[in-house]
Amino acid sequence: MLGQAVFAAGLVGAVVLTASREGAGAGAVLLVFTAGSRLAEYVNSTVTQTQFYRSIWLDVSRRLAWLEDFAAAERARADRPVPERLDRGIRLDRVSFSYPGGERPVLDDITLDLPAGQVVAVVGENGAGKSSLVKLLCRYYAPTSGRILVDGTDLASIAPADWRTRVSGAFQDFFRFEYPVRQSVGAGDLPRIDDAEAVETALARAGADDLVSGLPHGLDTQLGAAWENGVDLSHGQWQKIALARGFARDTPLLLVLDEPTSALDAEREHELFERYAQAAREARHDGSGRITLLVSHRFSTLKMADLIVVLDGARLVEQGTHAELMARRGRYHELYSIQASSYRADVSS
Repeated sequence: MLGQAVFAAGLVGAVVLTASREGAGAGAVLLVFTAGSRLAEYVNSTVTQTQFYRSIWLDVSRRLAWLEDFAAAERARADRPVPERLDRGIRLDRVSFSYPGGERPVLDDITLDLPAGQVVAVVGENGAGKSSLVKLLCRYYAPTSGRILVDGTDLASIAPADWRTRVSGAFQDFFRFEYPVRQSVGAGDLPRIDDAEAVETALARAGADDLVSGLPHGLDTQLGAAWENGVDLSHGQWQKIALARGFARDTPLLLVLDEPTSALDAEREHELFERYAQAAREARHDGSGRITLLVSHRFSTLKMADLIVVLDGARLVEQGTHAELMARRGRYHELYSIQASSYRADVSS
């Protein structure tokens, strides 16, 4: 307010001074008044923008300070090391979860054992809680109630950053890292980001080695059309790069594949999931006890899983092998039959 008063007084003074000068006409006075009004608009705009950015800066600073305090408290509580291997597996003990601000739980009283060395498929309709379950296991969120136990150790007592060094994954929503192929894939295991052999192994695991062999500079090809000599990829090709990134670690304790092949047709997805399942079974001999978690909306691609978990309306309603669940003629049988009938109708048409 004081600044506005000073500016107004200065403008009035300039108008009076101009009008009092000999030979000054109405045009000169009008020009000064117009220039002053325009200057006032610029000043007000600058002040408004400054206050806006100041409020953002203060808000971000407060949030950052809270986040740093929260992270420090979590680190102080997380005093248990990540196990070198899984002997028993991961257990969800009466786990419920609601997103911040959410009124209804997206997971409700889930008790589930994920045995070490097993391939586990999670199925259910949209909104059943599949991706939320994945986020809890990766420790992007903590359960609202209940516990997640890793070989009997509460996951909450393991530092999130340490746990994530032993977790790998590929997701439907992935980021397009516009780096050379070597770094875009190698980012899945940062200590080996420039290791050509490790990157080539990851590409082979994802079935993406043929993609890279067709690029002009192989692993050194710059990705992203916005870069000089950069190469853009199709959505499916970017997804393959993301898949390879998810396979960059050799011995993760938990490998999560959450709808990672949505851009591929059913036959190609089935082929890849068969490969993942076979690789997981071979990994039972590497001593890690790795759990491979598969999520897909295509039920036919998950038949090979050792354990199929069925979520419905945020609840765990069934679990078992494909044969066991089909024989039970419950929710899984219903969903599988509907999808199979739809597929047959599409083929016949």
